[in-house]
Amino acid sequence: MANTDTVSRPIQSTLDADRRDMLGLVLSGALPLSLFVIANGLAELNSIVPLFFAPFGLPGWFGAAVHIASLPLFGVARWMVADRGSDGRHAGWWLVGLMAGSITLPFLVTPLDSLMLSLVAMALLVTALSAILRVAKVSPKAALVMLPGVFWMGLSAFIGLSLLAGWAPPFGLTNHNGQAMQPN
Repeated sequence: MANTDTVSRPIQSTLDADRRDMLGLVLSGALPLSLFVIANGLAELNSIVPLFFAPFGLPGWFGAAVHIASLPLFGVARWMVADRGSDGRHAGWWLVGLMAGSITLPFLVTPLDSLMLSLVAMALLVTALSAILRVAKVSPKAALVMLPGVFWMGLSAFIGLSLLAGWAPPFGLTNHNGQAMQPN
């Protein structure tokens, strides 16, 4: 008589994202996308709409596509380093944190003001840079796989921060200061 342990072991080994074959690669790339779809569904139930970064007059769907396309790249990079000893496992956990931040960021954008959004984007960029440095020590090819997603995060963070710095007090001039200097 078979018990549940006997039946669940083959299923667990089949769906293991750390497998060192093509199925493991596909699962590692698909898992972050699946988590994003689940997060999007839960947000939709709560009437939360994700917002994505789309600079230079690009349509919003393009920003969403690039952001979402970076998730499987991070998953594949994690798959490439996960079996490379303790440094690889450590870098893999940094990538898991980066994927979690990348999945949650579009849902956190709406309630944030421009300063907090820039700070959150910079924190995610620092996490991405830390992760890519740790990954590069273990596998330079995995770091190259991550590079497009990290570049998009960097562009987002630096454009947001520069816009904030240029048009928000105390960095930028305001109309009130210009009027105060006019003679009577």
